[in-house]
Amino acid sequence: MKKVTDAILDFALNTRYEDIPEDVIHEVKRVLIDGIGNALGGLSSDKGKYGVSFAHKVGGTPESTLIGIGGKCSAPIAAFANAELLNGLDMDPIPHIPPIVIPSLLAVAEAKKSSGKDFLLAMAIAHDVAARLNSVLGSVMMASLEKYGKTPDVFGNSNENMLGAAIGNALLMKLDREQTAHALGISAYFCPLPVCRDWESTIPKSLIKYAPVSWCAQGAVQAAMIAAEGYTGNPYTLDSEYGFPVIYCREDVWNPEKVMDGLGEKWAIRNTMYKPYPCCRFLHASLDVFYRLKEKYDFSATDIVAVRCNTGPFVAHPDQYAIHNQVDAQFSGPYNIALAAFGYVPGPQWQDKKCLTDPRVLEFMHRVQMIVAPEYSALKKTQPGSFYARVEIDLKDGTTIQDSTDYPRGSNSGDCRLSDEELMERFRICAGIIIPDSKIERALDIIMHLENYDSLDPLMESITL
Repeated sequence: MKKVTDAILDFALNTRYEDIPEDVIHEVKRVLIDGIGNALGGLSSDKGKYGVSFAHKVGGTPESTLIGIGGKCSAPIAAFANAELLNGLDMDPIPHIPPIVIPSLLAVAEAKKSSGKDFLLAMAIAHDVAARLNSVLGSVMMASLEKYGKTPDVFGNSNENMLGAAIGNALLMKLDREQTAHALGISAYFCPLPVCRDWESTIPKSLIKYAPVSWCAQGAVQAAMIAAEGYTGNPYTLDSEYGFPVIYCREDVWNPEKVMDGLGEKWAIRNTMYKPYPCCRFLHASLDVFYRLKEKYDFSATDIVAVRCNTGPFVAHPDQYAIHNQVDAQFSGPYNIALAAFGYVPGPQWQDKKCLTDPRVLEFMHRVQMIVAPEYSALKKTQPGSFYARVEIDLKDGTTIQDSTDYPRGSNSGDCRLSDEELMERFRICAGIIIPDSKIERALDIIMHLENYDSLDPLMESITL
């Protein structure tokens, strides 16, 4: 069997922009609209603010832009700060590839004066490699949830996406095959510990969340940079007897055939699931149904006695009624249902200090129950991409209304897919907290026509003050 490393290198180094299907390039642009919009909205998050503050203190060679506020620092540090911004609201898509890949490749592409085509090519390949590794590693979490109702004691979530980002950066830096293999090996050794279960069990929730996306983005840049200098790693750690699959991925879930299946043909970015709401994906189906019922029956928050959200097992927050910070809020079903009930607009507003301390929201939360529904697991067995939810609402007039869904908005099933215009509108909502309207529309236009630009400078200028 062909080695995984060789398959990835062949794919990355032999694919040209013209080889990539138009719909894949279009989806890369959608991911960029989503990601950059999230970064701009992330300026309202504590996580994003700390990242930017760190970048200002560390600085370095001024070569890559800090999204939103402007100013430049070294590529690794810009990647660090911008990753914190992208992940600040927890509105990034599933799988959580963009907060690691986008800041990393943006920083390198700007520093290297890469063309729009070169950047789109590197993005498509980096995302695909990351998604393939993620699809194997993510299986251990979902399988454990389905079987035991909890996640494994030891597992990681999204850290491995830095390997895909390192490959993309190697392409932008024009590294040769040997250097690219070392960049991959170095990034694998840079990969953080699989401590997601520890994060889940801790309250208040930490800002570093389920993965240190900022370090992963920075590490992916540095892995390629030092490989270019001649620094070496294990170039075949994905194939070694004691390499990455054994130490991080767990030997029992590593599936090299799945990683290599359809490279260059089955583009994983087509399966990106976008988030309409700034909270964990496991909560979105319940929110969709709640909004649907609200629109149909035109009730207000004061009309509601109780809300029961029957959905999948959720273990990422030990006490969903405890809201100490923005990350607690991102992983609380009752909190987000309460925001929907009171008409707060999904986006940066959902996690501002007013919402976090709104006594109406904090009281209403206790009318909301999150219940494990047997239909969730049953549906997952036949439709793995589903997120079943049934919401029942008791009203003061004595009636109970309910509805259900198999897939949340933002999925790629049926009419759940978010349109380009919906993604653009969400970009406008997030960007509007700092960027003037004229720049917002220019940024959207540049992204949709990025292949026509000789560098990313016009884009970076349009997404900063």
